Amino acid sequence: MRLFFVGSFDPPHNGHRTLPDQIRGHARFDSTWLVYVPAARSPHKENPPCADRHRLAMLELLLEGQHRSSVWTHELDAAMKHPELPSYWASTWAHLRTLGMPGENRFLIGADQALAMHRWHAYEGFWRDAMVMLRNDLDHPDELIAALTEIGVWTAEDLEHWRSSIVTIPMVDASSTRIRRALRDPGTRKNPIAGLDERVHEYILSNRLYLE
Repeated sequence: MRLFFVGSFDPPHNGHRTLPDQIRGHARFDSTWLVYVPAARSPHKENPPCADRHRLAMLELLLEGQHRSSVWTHELDAAMKHPELPSYWASTWAHLRTLGMPGENRFLIGADQALAMHRWHAYEGFWRDAMVMLRNDLDHPDELIAALTEIGVWTAEDLEHWRSSIVTIPMVDASSTRIRRALRDPGTRKNPIAGLDERVHEYILSNRLYLE
């Protein structure tokens, strides 16, 4: 199986790196590959991320030597060819299916993304391939299913599929938003920042990223 993990990775942090071991802690995912997909321009975010080349370089630094992990740059490549178009996961997943990869392919999302799935572009064509990550100390599957039920767009069969697609993992104390805030503060920018890999931190300082 391959699990695809799409995100801005702006910047990538230690939580992104430890995710594979957490997912593989479940017997059914023991030999799974985790494929990181840096997002180009998400139509759901107002502020543009750091430049693509920097996010890709930082992610590769973070994952250096990581077991059964790789980076797929399809969204970044597509954005270079068509800079005027937004980046939709529906298009990325449709392209993946044309590649004829053997075995099962799923993609990882959080509970908040599951609850917003019915608003994703052309979600009907790919939502069943989602795998929902829940934090084992804060989230509960029954609560997510109840929230999905209240939305009113999912059938009973759909909800059972959602339940079968849930995997619980430990919460990681790392946040790209908090890290960016620390990097913008001259008083904390050069100090060690919780959750930020030393190599990624050095890259950020060397390239003068996240100053504003």
